[in-house]
Amino acid sequence: MKKFIFLTFFLLNSGTCIAVEEGQNTPSCPALTKDADLGLYQGKVVLVDFWATWCPPCIKSMPFFNGLRNELAGSGFEILAINVDEENDAARQFLQTHPVDYKIAFDPGAECPKIFEVKAMPSSYLLDKSGKVRKIFLGYRDSDQASIKSEIKALLAE
Repeated sequence: MKKFIFLTFFLLNSGTCIAVEEGQNTPSCPALTKDADLGLYQGKVVLVDFWATWCPPCIKSMPFFNGLRNELAGSGFEILAINVDEENDAARQFLQTHPVDYKIAFDPGAECPKIFEVKAMPSSYLLDKSGKVRKIFLGYRDSDQASIKSEIKALLAE
């Protein structure tokens, strides 16, 4: 039911949004200013990942992202994840069982996905060291892992 409400919200409100595209600066949104200050990651390659506990591909991506973050953190890579569950408690309980080492911001009102015009869950936005969106990953499949890692390493080398 939550998934249906979430998707309906985006379909009804997508006409009022400006989609974030590759090459654009990262837009400001409440979760990235209140829960996670994106400015603290200036000069780093950052993956901003939208996820929810009711999204099976989101949950499947988290161990991969956590391992990738830990493998590449010393080279200037970080992940900021934005949880869009309606209840923060559901996400907090999930994270107690499935902890990650990267920062989680909470956006129960789904303001950030609206600003980014998220089209799939999960959606991940790869930012270069200057904060520009360089690559957008819609959804998650295990077969995406090599491509995601390659894109990150290319940005780290710039």
